Amino acid sequence: MAYTTDLIRNLALAGHGSTGKTSLLEHLLFSAGSIQKPELVESGKTVSDYAEEEIERKISVHAALSHANFNDKKINLLDTPGSSDFIGDVIMALRACESALVLVDARTGVQIETIKIWRNLDSRGKPRMVFVNKLDEDRASFQGALDDVKEKLKQAPVAITIPMGEGAAFKGVIDVLHGKAYAVPASHDQKEVASAVPAEYADAVAEARAALSEAAADGDDELMEKYLTEGTLSQEEIEKGISEALAGNRVVPAFAGSAIKNSGMMAVLGFIDVMAPGPRSLAGETVVNGDKTEAVISVDPDAPLAALVIRTQIDQFSGRLSYVKVIRGVLSVDTEFLNVQENKKEKAGKLFTAQGKKLEEIHELC
Repeated sequence: MAYTTDLIRNLALAGHGSTGKTSLLEHLLFSAGSIQKPELVESGKTVSDYAEEEIERKISVHAALSHANFNDKKINLLDTPGSSDFIGDVIMALRACESALVLVDARTGVQIETIKIWRNLDSRGKPRMVFVNKLDEDRASFQGALDDVKEKLKQAPVAITIPMGEGAAFKGVIDVLHGKAYAVPASHDQKEVASAVPAEYADAVAEARAALSEAAADGDDELMEKYLTEGTLSQEEIEKGISEALAGNRVVPAFAGSAIKNSGMMAVLGFIDVMAPGPRSLAGETVVNGDKTEAVISVDPDAPLAALVIRTQIDQFSGRLSYVKVIRGVLSVDTEFLNVQENKKEKAGKLFTAQGKKLEEIHELC
């Protein structure tokens, strides 16, 4: 299926080592129906950790591209390394994507690599969300993790989902935005099923919903006036306010869950689908022309081709592979373009979309 620019979302998964980025990616892909079975990191068979070194060390070494087809959107996901040894791939992913989902361990809170990632996002003015992972583990605290984000990263997250219990008592998550509960599946290779919110969590949901309304109204005079007058906002107004505030980097949505148990995935996918910023939402890109002058260009599929090569690697089967983000125009097979860095014309060979190491041939990118 071909996707227009407005139906594409580009998201980097980032965070300190061992916060569960690869497990989160695997279960997001499974929940979206993009893979048939989610694998555990220990198996060495995950979509994004496919290099020999990654399989052997059980950590991510390279940023890996995959995608989820969810509802009418194509969600491109870049799983990044958590070790400072591979920070170059993290910076590349943050540069390429319109937003990031930053993982925080519910037991340890914000760690040093997360602080570095946050600073990089700040320098780029990029929107970001937080996923508080491992809420099924001992000493897990959702609120403690959010408080740590506020203290160390100087931004107060607003909860889109909240946990039903923590540690051994973790039973799933509640989607505050849509008023749905998702119990932990019986097995990580089973999908979440929506149900009514248990009565015991009614007060917690009401409190979180009020915080959502306040965050949605902040920065929008019309919504703030209605919120102060009526004390609430409609579903459409909350979604509009949060979406615009996220795109403007004025709010940090937060999600609860346990990636390894496939808990919290559906709410994250639903939010990205409807409310995450798309390619058109951010300011223009500064580029260097062939005559070495600088210009600012914006995402526009109808303009002449302009693309950014975010990474080049040598594949033992496919040869040299370059990962490309198209900013303007359409890149088709046999398209001739100017390589500005080397000041020479080149021609595109085969084009692919990537699902980890699996390449699917396509005819054009836009």
